[in-house]
Amino acid sequence: MINSLTLLLSAVMLNGGTAPAPKAPPVVEVHAKDFSYNNPKTVQSGPVTFRLVNDGKEMHHLSIIKLGSGKTMKDVEAAMKKQGPPPGWMIDMGGPNAAIPGATIEATVNLTPGEYALMCFIPSPGSPMPHMAKGMVSSITVLPASNGASMPAADVTVTLSDYTFKLSKPFSHGKQVVSVVNTASQSHEVVFVKLSPGKKVADLSAWVEKDMMKGPPPGLPMAGMSGIAKGQSASFVADLSPGTYGLICFVPDSKDGKSHSMHGMMTQFDVK
Repeated sequence: MINSLTLLLSAVMLNGGTAPAPKAPPVVEVHAKDFSYNNPKTVQSGPVTFRLVNDGKEMHHLSIIKLGSGKTMKDVEAAMKKQGPPPGWMIDMGGPNAAIPGATIEATVNLTPGEYALMCFIPSPGSPMPHMAKGMVSSITVLPASNGASMPAADVTVTLSDYTFKLSKPFSHGKQVVSVVNTASQSHEVVFVKLSPGKKVADLSAWVEKDMMKGPPPGLPMAGMSGIAKGQSASFVADLSPGTYGLICFVPDSKDGKSHSMHGMMTQFDVK
């Protein structure tokens, strides 16, 4: 114990009297087009910030899915052709949520070694077909070697349940790190949208579910977390200006297949 304390104090003194700062996660840039991803094929394990750059003419997101041991992209392709919830060996890890054309969205995900699929489940306007069915699928291998990074410290924590968002404290003006923790029985997402004047988050739900994203949207996504499974956590950065915002989840329910927004999983708030 004494030796350990001495080493710690020595390290602090060598660093000018302060403990070394946590190592920031490496940034992996992924470019989205209509309908494909351009991404690195390997990354070291540990916290990784995925930067999604939308070069396409449609809205896209990046859903990062860990595959079970021995599973390959061929297994993913076969599973996605079947009706109903995805198999248990496909684990939703999160990722940058909806980015409008020309936008860049980031999310930090803690990855363990293994094989991962990258997929877009957003459909084109007027069509129920998700982009992954049009070939917007890629893969990445997470290597055993650790990057030594730490997850960013959270300013606000959003806890997901069936079917609510619980905030650790209200959002404020400016940049803040948002940690997303899923305690629910199934996967959920966080679509973080700034609403147009006079619009409500329920209008966004109707625009997606009834209007199939045709016509002017009642707000624009500006951050968020794609599908994240029970027991998982990840984070993203929200830079908020004054206005009205909404959080909503469009993941299909594992029991009835309806969007979680149809189960009431939405909330809105004002930032002064």
